[in-house]
Amino acid sequence: MVEINLLKLNFDDKEFSHIRDIRETVFTNELGISKQELFDKNDETCDHFLIFDGKEIAGSVRILPIDNMVKLERMAILKDFRTKNYGKNCIFQLKEYYSKHGFSHIILDSIYSVREFYKKCGFIEEGDVFQRVGIDHIRMSLTL
Repeated sequence: MVEINLLKLNFDDKEFSHIRDIRETVFTNELGISKQELFDKNDETCDHFLIFDGKEIAGSVRILPIDNMVKLERMAILKDFRTKNYGKNCIFQLKEYYSKHGFSHIILDSIYSVREFYKKCGFIEEGDVFQRVGIDHIRMSLTL
């Protein structure tokens, strides 16, 4: 598996500007999601991670703690780093981190077309397909 490092950030850290850039590149430029949808009030309280390959930034993800589980949100891997196991390695490290910190589950709302990626990481589908920002999604979960 490819070696990556995760840098945990807060919303007010200066490095958060990289997360803004990544979300805009992946979600707005590639998927056509409005810039207004990229950030919300949860950004102020979530854990944020930059995903690094050596010195290069490969992507970002945010984690929203909810009781005894965490919700993985806004995972974005830059195009040059996709299909190289950066996302899979990131999820593996997040599973380890949040398991050690007493959480029992990870949930996420996957874009439907990429749900197979999350299945390969151990997530299972829950419920029906639903629309968010004009894109089909499905809830998925993983027991830690």
